Amino acid sequence: MSIRGNIETVRENIARAAERSGRSAEDILLLAVSKTVGPDKMQEAFDAGIRDFGENRVQEFLKKEEFFCKKANFHIIGQLQKNKVKYIIDRVCLIHSVDRLSLAQEID
Repeated sequence: MSIRGNIETVRENIARAAERSGRSAEDILLLAVSKTVGPDKMQEAFDAGIRDFGENRVQEFLKKEEFFCKKANFHIIGQLQKNKVKYIIDRVCLIHSVDRLSLAQEID
């Protein structure tokens, strides 16, 4: 199945789950994890309506952010080292992996 087809299937599953729980499917964020995926495959997902991508490595995020020229929203989902915060601050939508106070203080 194509990337577009997979995304459509996931969106249908989200819509059914949202309906069962009394929620709106529009309130649920579909975050495409793009680790180990190149910009070409991400572009296919973007063309299919995906706007939020999750990266687990700062170096990969930096390469892909440049490719998408701020058209996509990036999330950091992997463990983040304090010394990498300076590269992502004000450039990502959300850091999902804040796991210690010292990291939160560095982000602040």
